[in-house]
Amino acid sequence: MKIPKIYPIIVLIIVLAVGFKTVVLRKPDTRLLYTTQKETFLETIQVSGIYHKTATETEKATTYATYQSALSTIVISRQNKEAADATMWLKRQAVLDAENGVDYKDDNTTNPATKEDYTDLEKLSIDSKLVQAEKDFLSSETKYKEAGISIAAAQAQVNLSKIAYEDTLENEPLLTVYVNEVYAPKVSLGQKVNVTFDALKDVVFAGKISSIDSVGTVTGGVTTFEAKIEIIDLPAEIKPNMTAIATIELIRKENTIAIPMSAIIYQDGKAFIQKASSDDGVLTPVELGEKGFVKVEVISGLDSGTEVLVRPNSKSL
Repeated sequence: MKIPKIYPIIVLIIVLAVGFKTVVLRKPDTRLLYTTQKETFLETIQVSGIYHKTATETEKATTYATYQSALSTIVISRQNKEAADATMWLKRQAVLDAENGVDYKDDNTTNPATKEDYTDLEKLSIDSKLVQAEKDFLSSETKYKEAGISIAAAQAQVNLSKIAYEDTLENEPLLTVYVNEVYAPKVSLGQKVNVTFDALKDVVFAGKISSIDSVGTVTGGVTTFEAKIEIIDLPAEIKPNMTAIATIELIRKENTIAIPMSAIIYQDGKAFIQKASSDDGVLTPVELGEKGFVKVEVISGLDSGTEVLVRPNSKSL
């Protein structure tokens, strides 16, 4: 049977219409995607600081005087505790004596001092002495405990002032910076640092973390930790009190897969990602390694070259 010419034309029109709808009218993929690859997982922070090569004689004298003052304070604090201890036990003895007076009064009708029956006023006086003795003892006990706290505070001040004084005796070229408490846990001794001085902005000097305080300093509600950076091969142009920017390497891992933190989906304490090819929202479990502030290392569960959704929409969760 001969097919009418109109049928092939109709079929062609349908095919073109479907193609037009698929190619031309298809909504663009607006999802945020990230293509994984083997790379250097590097995260850094930048902090400003001041270069101190050696302390001046005035700085040395000031920090030494502060250290000696702290030593004197702790001696006085210990003496105060000893005095508070002695007073506390005297007050305790007064409580015992007052308790004996009350017990005697309760068991006897005759006042041994007057050889006559206790008057109501005498009974009230004996009871009041016990109440007052107990109050005095509790007060002395509190002062004894406060004296112990004062010693601990004085000892902490001794430790800090000693460190400050010893810092003035160092001869190494050091850059002093202050690291925010958010990043401080990831800063450790020996970490690599690149330093650029304002006076020589085109030159980058290599350095490393030589120390970081274990106790932070609170200023305006912000806690920072002082860190010292040892700089290698400084030229004579760099003078004490010059300012610089230090780039501290918090994480450096070679030849690894790292993806943005926002690509990780946590469910029941486990980590997952969603591949861009998974239109039905299927999640892929992954094992995480080093965690940074921007990216996280993926140890297993994800191959290089895979596209993952950086911010999966709510339907995929």
